[in-house]
Amino acid sequence: MIFRKKLQNIDDFIQFYIEVLLQIVKIRVDIPRNFFMKKMLFTSLIAITLACVPADSSMVLLDYFGETLVTTNNIERTLIVNSDDGKQYNIAIRPLEESIKNVDGSYTIPLENLYINNTKEDVYLKYNEYSNIFYDTVMDGVPRNMTAKIKNYGIVPAGTYSILLEVQAIDIQTNEVASMSSFNLQFIVPIVHELNNYSEDTKIKVSSTNAFKPLHKNASEVAPMVYIRSNTDWVLSIDATDFGETIGNYYVKTTSASPNVTSRLQEPALIIPNREIILARGKAPADNEFVAVEFSVENPAKGAYKTGEYINRIKYILREGQK
Repeated sequence: MIFRKKLQNIDDFIQFYIEVLLQIVKIRVDIPRNFFMKKMLFTSLIAITLACVPADSSMVLLDYFGETLVTTNNIERTLIVNSDDGKQYNIAIRPLEESIKNVDGSYTIPLENLYINNTKEDVYLKYNEYSNIFYDTVMDGVPRNMTAKIKNYGIVPAGTYSILLEVQAIDIQTNEVASMSSFNLQFIVPIVHELNNYSEDTKIKVSSTNAFKPLHKNASEVAPMVYIRSNTDWVLSIDATDFGETIGNYYVKTTSASPNVTSRLQEPALIIPNREIILARGKAPADNEFVAVEFSVENPAKGAYKTGEYINRIKYILREGQK
């Protein structure tokens, strides 16, 4: 049976083929309205339908090989294409969606950033168009490897991203479509929290000029710069558990931050051992955002500190913030 219907968008496509598949497998079920629940039902029906395919039918299948790999510039996942019928095929892939979306639809990656490497060349994909991945390939039961990659997109918020693909195999002998199947390509991006700073030691100099000024705050010579990479909303804080002995009351505040830092500590806060002090907060994605931190020690109301340099060690903590 050949179905012909003009499909306006991916939701129409999935809705139509769910109805077709339900007829094939003879199952009655309410089709959900939610797009992502609909995609899950569609994928499940595809699996049920494939299980019903006779053993002597041609079927070229796409599957995962390993987990998602995330690097500084790329997100990639190795795939395998396989069949054991011994026939020779041209194998092509057609994206059925215009972008790669995370599961709640709140973040998308343009399709132009997605390509497939077939171990010989990079093949870029276009919406609703077939791109040949393998030519004149004999499917003899040995899987063919390829890698789906998202490149040059910077840091991506943590979560599961997917795009629906159609896999088509053309029989070289007959020049006819021998197999067609759908594959929900997923990239699972783990949480990334990275901190970099060039000085963890706070060096404060009490000079002879300022030593006798009551309640004068002696600031650190250099404001440490803390750099942040995070694909979740984040919180930067300090842990003073091992701060060490101090000559008096130590204070901390931030003096500046990059524009994407949503809030920061702008008034001096007293450092107390075993108490977390939040320095700044930000939204995902954070790609090399910075916070400049200043430490100071307060002179006593009476008397004076001994002049010299005082060093204490600070531990910075980066954790996931609340949405």
